[in-house]
Amino acid sequence: PEEWVDADHYSTDPTDQMRYQVMRLAQRMPTLGIPEHPTGVVSLYDVTPDWIPIYDKSDLNGFYLAIGSSGNQYKNAPVAGKMMTALIEACEKGQDHDNEPVIYTLERLKRPLNVGFFSRNRAINEDSSFSVLG
Repeated sequence: PEEWVDADHYSTDPTDQMRYQVMRLAQRMPTLGIPEHPTGVVSLYDVTPDWIPIYDKSDLNGFYLAIGSSGNQYKNAPVAGKMMTALIEACEKGQDHDNEPVIYTLERLKRPLNVGFFSRNRAINEDSSFSVLG
């Protein structure tokens, strides 16, 4: 379940969700066992409400956003970087991305991608899986 926390003050203790995931894993891998005192790394990640990242300019002139990916977009970093470069160059040359979204051509697929799909101002995509895909 979604939980909003203060990024500067949050608990790093194992949660009920962690215990649940350990139980699920133990059912798939019985020899793994269930630790009496679970340990691990607990931290935060950012995600948008529909789990689709934001690649966009901001309302602050010259400040651009590549956020809300939950870390899932790490594998897409090379494309995201090139797409952000195209977005920044277009905006810095005066293109109004909010009203005339940048179209980025995917290098290998030779297909256009409307960068407005990732807009900070978009409506929540009700067709989203609301999870990590890929």
